[in-house]
Amino acid sequence: MMLQALIEYAEREDLGDADFHEAPVRWLIPLDVFGNLTGGPIELLDNSGAKKPKPRTLTRPFIEQKELTIASRPRAFFLCDTLERAVNYPDLKKPERAERREGSHVYFKQLLEAAAGECPNDGPIARATLTFLNQPDALEKLHASLTEQKAKPNDNITFRVSGNTLLQSEELKQFWRRRRAADRPQAAGRKRFCLATGELTESVTTTEKIKGVPGGLAVGTNLISFDKASFTSFGLQQGENASISAATELKVRSALNDLVQRGFRQTEIVHLHWTREKEDLDPFDLVETADEQEVRNLLEAPRTGQPQHALDARKYYAMSLSGNGGRIIVRDWLESTVPEVEQNVRQWFEDLSVVRPGGDPTPRADFKLGYLLHGLVRDKLDELAPQIPTQLLYAALRGAPLPLSALAAALRRQQIEIDNKINPARLALIKACLMRQDRFNQPQERNNMTESLNTESTDPAYLCGRLFSVFNRLQRIALGSVNAGVVERFYASASTTPALVMGRLFRNAQNHLAKAGGGFAENVRKDFEAISVQLGDHFPPSLDLEGQGRFALGYYHQNAEYRRLRKGNEDDEESSTE
Repeated sequence: MMLQALIEYAEREDLGDADFHEAPVRWLIPLDVFGNLTGGPIELLDNSGAKKPKPRTLTRPFIEQKELTIASRPRAFFLCDTLERAVNYPDLKKPERAERREGSHVYFKQLLEAAAGECPNDGPIARATLTFLNQPDALEKLHASLTEQKAKPNDNITFRVSGNTLLQSEELKQFWRRRRAADRPQAAGRKRFCLATGELTESVTTTEKIKGVPGGLAVGTNLISFDKASFTSFGLQQGENASISAATELKVRSALNDLVQRGFRQTEIVHLHWTREKEDLDPFDLVETADEQEVRNLLEAPRTGQPQHALDARKYYAMSLSGNGGRIIVRDWLESTVPEVEQNVRQWFEDLSVVRPGGDPTPRADFKLGYLLHGLVRDKLDELAPQIPTQLLYAALRGAPLPLSALAAALRRQQIEIDNKINPARLALIKACLMRQDRFNQPQERNNMTESLNTESTDPAYLCGRLFSVFNRLQRIALGSVNAGVVERFYASASTTPALVMGRLFRNAQNHLAKAGGGFAENVRKDFEAISVQLGDHFPPSLDLEGQGRFALGYYHQNAEYRRLRKGNEDDEESSTE
């Protein structure tokens, strides 16, 4: 179904012209009808005010990449090509390419000459361009201008003659289509069924490259590729092993090139997503950006009766790609419907909901995918196992359990980081992991994975986390700020083997209780007594990953509650003095 979905996308977006493709074009050369320069090279840029503006994307005549790489037969694109091939602009760092550059330049001019002879209306503008290219002095002047403007030999260039850009000429385009049709070889191989359409057809031997896949080659990467002797079983050669027709290959390639350009990139993976019909809002974008208003609309849709989209069964697709040398790796693939994915994304944000460290509700924007991932690492996302970002994304889209590897990464950072154990994005992810483990693996939920403090929970790990927060608060009340307090010295051991350290902390807490005074200290004393009664004197000897997560959440919730109460007391004091 993956290939069929890509074909549908190409047909919907009117992609897949076998004779033309999009390419970045940086330079435009202005000429008059006699083939003389009317000015210097004009730089074509999109977002010229950007820090690193990109060349303008234009549609130009297409030829296969393999045609350009045959050493014995230099080739060039028609009307628009690199400075090397179009105007014979040398790459001084690669003098060994001089002979091939000359051959490609000659071929570029031969195409113009052929077009000038066959096109009665726009042939003159092709002839004017050819006249310019045949003037050594004019080319030398152009080369000097290009060097002054720091042009690169591999920059693409096209021409404009008396206000007429060659790439916009319909007559020149039709010339190219006729030439391509005449040069296109007739397949003489065995007919095979196309695996995407089911039609009996001649399959392509090799496929063209997909551009821009992370981890792939600069010239592009193949989705379907067979180049080893082990792929010749049953007499099948190259593309016959996964036979697709030329028309199908073009549509699949065009769809992927378009989707990759629009895709969401993360480390060495690009995530693609689309619907069978165009949507105003994509659930994927919500996971990525966590826009506050859009998430609120999605969460309130069941209560307001105003869905984000019409509740039909429109198909929804997502896939993640990375490159391995010359081949594409499909990391994941999702085929669902828009309503189902919306419901899963709604559940995703509900599972993530957790209070701020100060006890206030956390804005949904704090739960965008990037924030969640950065809560798992010290500095860069490269520290993460490469599969975790993709697994989290598809867990959100599918409504599936989160990987335990993500929970382990979150807990590892929670134990290591001394001053940042109250990162709301990290705790939100821990909470979502635990809620989904309960939902999918337990007969009944444990009823303690709430957004804020749950004083009714009897889960030992959660209570240990709460008690550890009480120990920390008691120490601060009794001793003030210390260099290495309870959290710095005991968090890692208390969250994994509570029985080994809780007794010692319990005894210290008794001393701190004797020193603590004041109304707020009395509240902490009550928490200490209430949690101690619920736990009894039997601390868990060890905690597994889920237990460590419940410990972390209990610690976070109790801390947030203390901050909320303290803030409330401060507000009361301020209002009483007014």
